[in-house]
Amino acid sequence: MVTCPRPERSSVHSQFMAEGVGLWLDDYHRGQLADGSLERLVADGLVSGVVLRPAAMVRAMSATSAYPGRQARLPQADVSAEERVHELIAEDARTACTVLEPVFQSTKGMHGWVSLGMAPRLYADAEATVAQARLMTKRVGRPNVMIRIPLAHRGSVAIARLLAEGISVHVTSVFSLRRYAQAVEAYFHGLERATAGGHDASAVTSLVSVDVDGLNAGVDALLDNSADPATARVLRGQAGTATARLVYRRYEESLGCARWRTLVGCGARPQRLLWVSERSQKELRAELDRAERLIAWMTLHALSQPALEALSRCRQLPGDTLSGEHDWARGVFDGLERAGISIDSLTRDMEQEALDQELAVWDRLLTLAQAG
Repeated sequence: MVTCPRPERSSVHSQFMAEGVGLWLDDYHRGQLADGSLERLVADGLVSGVVLRPAAMVRAMSATSAYPGRQARLPQADVSAEERVHELIAEDARTACTVLEPVFQSTKGMHGWVSLGMAPRLYADAEATVAQARLMTKRVGRPNVMIRIPLAHRGSVAIARLLAEGISVHVTSVFSLRRYAQAVEAYFHGLERATAGGHDASAVTSLVSVDVDGLNAGVDALLDNSADPATARVLRGQAGTATARLVYRRYEESLGCARWRTLVGCGARPQRLLWVSERSQKELRAELDRAERLIAWMTLHALSQPALEALSRCRQLPGDTLSGEHDWARGVFDGLERAGISIDSLTRDMEQEALDQELAVWDRLLTLAQAG
């Protein structure tokens, strides 16, 4: 086993914990199990969850020996490349779930989750998505696994159905307040059906990923072509933070409604917000800036291993940056509207771009699995 430097919990990590902010390891692949880095990050309390992405598997297969003989345990006859990839993902998720099981048990299921994805071609078909999610959950066979599904492309139908069956869901590709409101509705509807069907509401949970970095990049690209350079300079880099503040306000409101009070009585847990960057190659400084900029109780950050280890060099955290800031956020969107930028149009384009990127990564993963 390769020996890696042991990260120590810094004062900044402790500050995140004090603010009620959880840190997740983004882009997990099995090389981080082989070298012991995942176990150390968990044992030192630096991460409380894992996001397993096909893009990370592609990089590990292409540049490392993390997946030697990756087809050896799978029968070759009548097994498609897609089935091989799904089995590899299930294996990776299972081992990560085992590492995180002590966290899952000690927090009574609040933390210690592993998020996995599936073939993105399925997302346009709610029935196929639900069927594959059931299969992946069964394959992993751990209580702390959740299935990642984008909200767009009929995702809300599949999300509500899976939650109703007691399967935890990680909702992705959310770039706007409007989409987040749909994610909340899918969660409430799914939990209501789950409790009506006799499922334990405390055993099922959900996250919603909001890609603030991607939104910033998309809006800033439009501002670069603005006819009003002065306004563009003021608004540049603000859209992501503004969206996060409005989304967090909506999150707080959702916990005060009558439907939620009924669900809490059945043991339901809040649907937490996970701030992410969906870019296949993450920028370290942007990750750290986002972690310092978006702080609020019961939220989560998904960060790459380099970013998690670099947090110890960050400055003092500013405290809660999201609560009570919705008026400022609305002002940003008023300014973007005056600048002629349609957030709804932009976010629809971003949802399609995110799907196209997932499809391209999946095709590359299929090719690598066949070549293994």
